[in-house]
Amino acid sequence: MKLSTAILCCSFAIAATLAADVPEGHTVVAQCKCSDLDECAETIATKTNNCKKKAECTNFLKEIGDATKIMACLDADHDQMMKVEACAKKKLNGELGCTNSATPVNLTIPLIPVIEIPSLEESGAVAVGESAPSAQAEPPLQLRQYLMCIDECTHDDMEVIPGRKKRSPATCAFKLKCALAPPSDATQNAYTECQKELGYDPTKGAADSCKCLKAAGVNMTCPN
Repeated sequence: MKLSTAILCCSFAIAATLAADVPEGHTVVAQCKCSDLDECAETIATKTNNCKKKAECTNFLKEIGDATKIMACLDADHDQMMKVEACAKKKLNGELGCTNSATPVNLTIPLIPVIEIPSLEESGAVAVGESAPSAQAEPPLQLRQYLMCIDECTHDDMEVIPGRKKRSPATCAFKLKCALAPPSDATQNAYTECQKELGYDPTKGAADSCKCLKAAGVNMTCPN
């Protein structure tokens, strides 16, 4: 057998082996570089700050209360979450699902990204990982519509699936065609430690946010 033929056969064998290792409905993509994600996040943050003030979005808030006060409540929640995230990133050397390596490893991910609706957890009206205890405690539809409006405005030039969380790194990963590693125990521990260090209780934060929204005119029942 000629050397070139042997190499070709070997290549096909390796390719077939790799293909067999990838589950159906999945693909292999390079892990996102943290520097690329940070740059993308800055761009999205700038666009978000502009979009959240547009009348086409704030009109939803005017239907349920004082738009300016409601936005202040949401901004306060976001700022708190960003503090926790910044703390966790520092503990993990910036590697929240991404890598600082110049040569990222390949990760296996689903071919069709999970569609996410702008979360009420982001508004602070519902604690992360928890659901509202009753229908009366659910924030009004207009609040979700406001978040979706910002989402669509922010990503008007991006080929992303509508409804993806506007503040999620997954948005940038989808745009950059790279993959994020699933949360590890180290990641969870970092967030838990940061919440303690910053004195942030997600459940209490959600309750405080609910009260803030209620004071802004939003008709909702808050936990005691």
